[in-house]
Amino acid sequence: MPKKIKECSKAHLISVALPDHGDSYTVISHESVIDHVYAELAQAGFGIVSEEYRATADGNIAQGIHVLQYNSDPELSMMFAWTNSYNKQVRFKCGVGAYVNHTGTTMVCGDMGSWARKHTGTADEETVATIKEQVANAQMYYDQLVADKNLMKDIKMNKRKQAQLLGILFAEYQILTTEQASIVRSQMDKPTHVFEDSSSLWAFYNYVTTALQSSHPKTWMEDQRVLHYFISSVNNFAKPLPIQPETTVNDEEEKVADPLLTNYGQPENQTNLLVQIAEAEAETAEVEEIEEVKVEQENKVCDEIVTYTDPIGNTFETPVFDVIDLNKDTKMSVMVSPCAAHDAESDFMDGIDESIEPEVVSLEPTPEDHLVFETQQIEESDDFAFDFSDDDDETSSFF
Repeated sequence: MPKKIKECSKAHLISVALPDHGDSYTVISHESVIDHVYAELAQAGFGIVSEEYRATADGNIAQGIHVLQYNSDPELSMMFAWTNSYNKQVRFKCGVGAYVNHTGTTMVCGDMGSWARKHTGTADEETVATIKEQVANAQMYYDQLVADKNLMKDIKMNKRKQAQLLGILFAEYQILTTEQASIVRSQMDKPTHVFEDSSSLWAFYNYVTTALQSSHPKTWMEDQRVLHYFISSVNNFAKPLPIQPETTVNDEEEKVADPLLTNYGQPENQTNLLVQIAEAEAETAEVEEIEEVKVEQENKVCDEIVTYTDPIGNTFETPVFDVIDLNKDTKMSVMVSPCAAHDAESDFMDGIDESIEPEVVSLEPTPEDHLVFETQQIEESDDFAFDFSDDDDETSSFF
């Protein structure tokens, strides 16, 4: 069983020895991250109410949560969080979120933590720039989380729906361990904190964030982000504008793909939620386009009629219409010319001699046909003759 990650002090993080991975590795120390966070928050006018640090036993992977003195909403306080490592297992991440005063849990916006920086090149300089940009957009992210919280309060969820969401988060998105899934289930049966409506999405959201408090520092921030991204995507919450840090592209920089846009926690050959939604929308649009073309074809008014009379005297009429190929990407319009049709009919009729009576073919056999048939039967009778009498029953069999 893995060791439980416990809280630690700031002094402990500062005392952790810096790594030595060669000249290509740029060290982003825990101490420098804390110092830059302090400086940028103070410059923006945010005071720190409390802070919490967690790290592995060797201190190589650490996370920090700073609760800020800003809460325009009485239930949520602003929070700044970051994750860093010395062993190349986690890239530096940071961002603004919300601290739930009632439960002591946190909220991380789905678009907030998508930026991560490998520890190479000018990573230390870009880390400072990212902290500045996150703090500069702090109010935007905080207001978004407040709006999401109010929407979640109005969404009703009985135990069946909560159980379905729990299964998706555990089995499909894999942001919950078996132990954490059990914590959520226990919260559903007997919540640690009392909510105005225990059958709301907001209550279930807090059940999950309570379980995520025990996540490893390596995955905690991403787990929180995936949770909020999933909830907001399913319910079509509005999204804040994503932050695009100004970075210098060089040969040593690695572009980090957002797992939510690829396949977070899934095999490479399995699609994800966003891809499924896009495919479904594309199929729906294609079906609608085909239906529109069919309706247009059915409702098309035919102004011209081609009349044709066969040699026996039957008269046929057919409309002139556009032919649209629905099985191809492009539409092909073909117009049948009524003049050409009439010319073809005239040419055909000119070649017929009306003085000649049409020959009527009869299917009734003639006497000559009967004679030929009887002659053939007599010639073949010796080969196929069969005696149906009962005289030889004892000496012969049917087969």
